Amino acid sequence: MSNRFEHLETFPVPPSTLSHLESGTKDEKDPELIIKDEKKISKSTIDVLHGSRRDHTVRQCSCDELSDCYDSAKQQAYDCFDPCFAEIKPFSLTDDPENLRACFQQRRGFVDNIVTCFRTKIKACEDNVEKARGTIVKSYDYPDMIKRVEDIINEQIQTFLNSITSNRVKQVVNAGASVARCIKMCFIEKNKDGFCFDKKGCEPNIADRNAKLAIKQCSRLINWKKEVSDLCKCSSEAGVQ
Repeated sequence: MSNRFEHLETFPVPPSTLSHLESGTKDEKDPELIIKDEKKISKSTIDVLHGSRRDHTVRQCSCDELSDCYDSAKQQAYDCFDPCFAEIKPFSLTDDPENLRACFQQRRGFVDNIVTCFRTKIKACEDNVEKARGTIVKSYDYPDMIKRVEDIINEQIQTFLNSITSNRVKQVVNAGASVARCIKMCFIEKNKDGFCFDKKGCEPNIADRNAKLAIKQCSRLINWKKEVSDLCKCSSEAGVQ
């Protein structure tokens, strides 16, 4: 992702979207589902923030610093993806893994849009450098934050797996989870000598209210059903049955 904030910013696919894709029920525009997913993701995000926040304080990051850390984290994640994609081989999903890799690489713009929206809407930085230097905020334990996010995503994956009967779909999901675990370990290794915020000596100033608003505003920009359906179609064309 050296910024572990990237993990926080990346929205997991709402469980209702995955389960309804599998069952073919409920449209992605159902307002009840949107509200339910927003509340679930919002609560999980706040729980992660509060749980990984520490008493140690530092100055607030300027927006330039936050952008630097974001760009660094994003590039690290992308750099980890290529070697970690080899994790799918034991699952024998397709005879054409390079075309399958391209399916995921094509989603980078989608991921960038989500993260950029959240980074902007959360208002965690200060344009005025002097004001940023004078604003004291609490620090975060980023390895702990990553672990908390991982636990939430693993729980979501398990819930989805328990709701479906297709062994092939389960195999695809488990392959994706294996790649994700590899990326996490790769990212942590890249930052073993300190994350970007640590090196800059600053932290984002994340208020609960702003985090909730960012989730609400950005999640409504996402047509999850279309994005996941497009990925499934591309994967099928790459040989995944």
